[in-house]
Amino acid sequence: MFLIFALITLAGALALTLQRNLVVAGLCLVLTFAGVAGLFLLLLNPVAAALQIIVYSGAIVVLLLFVIMLLNEHEEEPPLRRRPLQLWTSLLLLAVLGAGAVRLVTASGVLKTLAQGAPAPPMDLARLGNALLNDNLLAFEVVGLLLLAAMVGAVALVKRDL
Repeated sequence: MFLIFALITLAGALALTLQRNLVVAGLCLVLTFAGVAGLFLLLLNPVAAALQIIVYSGAIVVLLLFVIMLLNEHEEEPPLRRRPLQLWTSLLLLAVLGAGAVRLVTASGVLKTLAQGAPAPPMDLARLGNALLNDNLLAFEVVGLLLLAAMVGAVALVKRDL
């Protein structure tokens, strides 16, 4: 089952990166999120799987597709010229961020816990509520304001005659 959900997730992510149509890319994002939700189910964490489907596949992708369809008034223009500096800079940044991510994961205490065979207790709604609204309330509110500011900025950039 893990292999099936991992392949669904990877296929959706690969299709997402290869799409030129933004609406189809948004639907590929839904497939990727569904695969991740399946992986959460295999980890015996149904709360995270439900939140993955409800929050990401439901709310964020619907909002993303709505904004794309609302604001996409023109066809995308092909690039005028190739930018090799931008390509090599982005590849270098990708390599640095990938190496940093691998280093963080290998230095994490979670891998040591998994190697010892003591799994973490599954997330339940009470622990999730305490983590979001007690321990991380400021970060939760800042992310909400950041998402609101990004949406207002996107509308302001595209609709200049508001």
